[in-house]
Amino acid sequence: MKKKLIVLSIWGIVVLLSLVAYAVFHRLNDNDSYKIAYTATTMPEIYYEIIDKLPPTLLYSRNDVTLPYFQKLWKQNPDNPYWKFKVAVEHIFYGTTEEGIKLLEELEKDQQFTTNPLYLQKPDGEQWSVVDSVRQFLALGYLRLAEQTNCILNHNDESCVYPISGGGVHINKDPAREAIRRYLQLIQLYPDDHLCVWLLNIALQAYGSVPSEVPAHLVIAPERFPNEYNIGRFDDIAVDLGIENTTDAGGLAVDDFDNDGYIDIINGSVRLKGQIRYFHNNGDGTFSDWTDRAGLQGAFEGLNLVQLDYNNDGWMDFIVPRGGWKAKAGFLPSSLYRNNGDGTFTDVTIEAGLLQFAPTQTAEAADIDLDGDLDLFFGNEYYTYSRMYLNNGDGTFTDVSKQVGIYFKGYVKGASFGDYNNDGYPDLYISDFGNENRLYRNNGPDGNGLVTFTDVAEEAGVTEPIKSFPCWFFDYNNDGFQDIYVSAYKPGLISAREFLGLPMDTTMFPCLYRNNGDGTFTNMTLQTNIAYESFTMGCNYGDLDNDGWLDFYQSIGAPDYRAIFPNRMYRNNQGKYFQDCTVSGGFGQLQKGHAVSFCDFDYDGDQDVYTDYGGFFYGDVFQNAFYLNPGHGNNWINIRFEGTENNRFGVGCRIKLTFTDNGQRRHTYFVIGKGASFGSNPIRLQAGLGKATVVEEIEVIWPKGQKKQVFRNVPVNRVYWCREDAAELRPVDMKPITFRIHPHGKQHHAHAGHKHSH
Repeated sequence: MKKKLIVLSIWGIVVLLSLVAYAVFHRLNDNDSYKIAYTATTMPEIYYEIIDKLPPTLLYSRNDVTLPYFQKLWKQNPDNPYWKFKVAVEHIFYGTTEEGIKLLEELEKDQQFTTNPLYLQKPDGEQWSVVDSVRQFLALGYLRLAEQTNCILNHNDESCVYPISGGGVHINKDPAREAIRRYLQLIQLYPDDHLCVWLLNIALQAYGSVPSEVPAHLVIAPERFPNEYNIGRFDDIAVDLGIENTTDAGGLAVDDFDNDGYIDIINGSVRLKGQIRYFHNNGDGTFSDWTDRAGLQGAFEGLNLVQLDYNNDGWMDFIVPRGGWKAKAGFLPSSLYRNNGDGTFTDVTIEAGLLQFAPTQTAEAADIDLDGDLDLFFGNEYYTYSRMYLNNGDGTFTDVSKQVGIYFKGYVKGASFGDYNNDGYPDLYISDFGNENRLYRNNGPDGNGLVTFTDVAEEAGVTEPIKSFPCWFFDYNNDGFQDIYVSAYKPGLISAREFLGLPMDTTMFPCLYRNNGDGTFTNMTLQTNIAYESFTMGCNYGDLDNDGWLDFYQSIGAPDYRAIFPNRMYRNNQGKYFQDCTVSGGFGQLQKGHAVSFCDFDYDGDQDVYTDYGGFFYGDVFQNAFYLNPGHGNNWINIRFEGTENNRFGVGCRIKLTFTDNGQRRHTYFVIGKGASFGSNPIRLQAGLGKATVVEEIEVIWPKGQKKQVFRNVPVNRVYWCREDAAELRPVDMKPITFRIHPHGKQHHAHAGHKHSH
């Protein structure tokens, strides 16, 4: 019995490769919820007290705590290979990769270990024994060491960009060479392990050539990765601007937080004590770290961030949902940070009436009752109740979940407000991981004046995928009805089948639901050329080439250490189908991708793309990317909104643009908001116009009162301010910024932001 327990315990470490323990997805009863008592009475002290009391092994990715914990146990049991193995794997997860490799190689050479039947035994239904897992971790460790040594410590804008070539080829080739050798050995043992074949190919590309001992049939042909449209190279200039923030997975809130007209960046973290950072756009081609200046030192976590102006004072605030993917360790309070209007922020969670203890990664804002202020939805995980909060108009909120009919236990990973039936009331789409997704129709006010919601997902035909994650509303085909995109994600299952030409799992395809205009939707995934296994965490949409058709980016954020797959960019071809432009644009970063922002940071009219890279473990860090748009010669318009009776930033405003592009009269449609549920665009209109030389008509419908404004014959390529009570758009003189970058962004940059930063 004891030996069986040891095998199962050791195997538990191997299962960490799939990262999320079974308990994360197991439905819990209320009395199973893991909650920690606290004595603090203010935020963020309540948060600090809770995380300091968490047991060290409760959270799989808390490597700063688990490594010394296992080291202590190994010291107490120096002859037990179980603890040595645990420590070795923790070193790899922590980022002290060479130490982990050293310990695993010692185990590999220990004949008493490698010949012990206990460690050669394969658990029922599993492919690997414990000895096999040592080999797997060694191959993976060397591949990760190759990336850390070359892509992080000697970073350039081609580092880890698939397909790896040019400046992305490793200078220090030894780790990649050893990874190649070890993956060849594993493939000999397990020829059907397609993931090992994929990782072998990543190592080959990093190495820069194919050694003679590598069989030709194992090398993936270049044509297996689609390059369907030449969008032009978007150089990554994040390091040049000092906004690479080399760290783990995190959320983004991208907007103008100090009202100087320029778009700033707030970047969160998945770590319990991961510092939120605020990068201020100086308007002169540079950014400055304003974290301390803004009073945000000690503001932690934030796998997702959400910006909003909750108190209608004209200053953008932000929410930090907390506990996403943390299961029992995730019963943490989310935070509302008020913008004080003087460059600082204050945590006002308690006084706003928003203190809750539930794992959550998603929060969304909309004026659900059309009274002029923004209400809040918190989508909670781990089969706890999600919450709808009504804005009282005085800086506080009231929980109205039961009254409005959105009160359910689920595993919400994404949520998005939209108006799918064009009745003026915000509806809510919810990605409920492991269950049928939900579409809550806003019925408007009942007899008591409170709006109610009805779940119409089944009759609308938008319940899939069952294993889902991020989502959003947008009008991809410009027919005036908002469509729905919801991506797929299955923790513990990663795949390279597409790249190897193998049959794919269709349940892992995203769903693009075309709005039929009659309350129903049609899944257009196959017809629009996006039927690929997606495994998407972060994502968002925008218009890369200003042609007036909305494109989108998938950030492949699976935490598994073996999940080394390219993030994907898709261009919209006139609302008919999407074209993969990942390779031509340089968007195929292999490191973990999370929150995504499409934003015209430099006011040159085209949208750049800023995205958070980095994983869940301490060793799985990477630089964020700022993809500078090279321009495509099309025209554009940029409008910020100011409500007087409505919410101050115009969230929920419905926009219709009418213009003539190359002799063709066109209409495009937008609803003002921040974009996807795991992404952040600035809350304003950024619209491409193709070759139109004037916008013939701009129609704006404000949520409260459905007040309509119409502006005619508006000049293009300008920034405007649209005030709710104004008869004309006001031009804003925003001079284009020239970012201060090195030539071509190709220079190498040394960083100490890996294991030395712990």
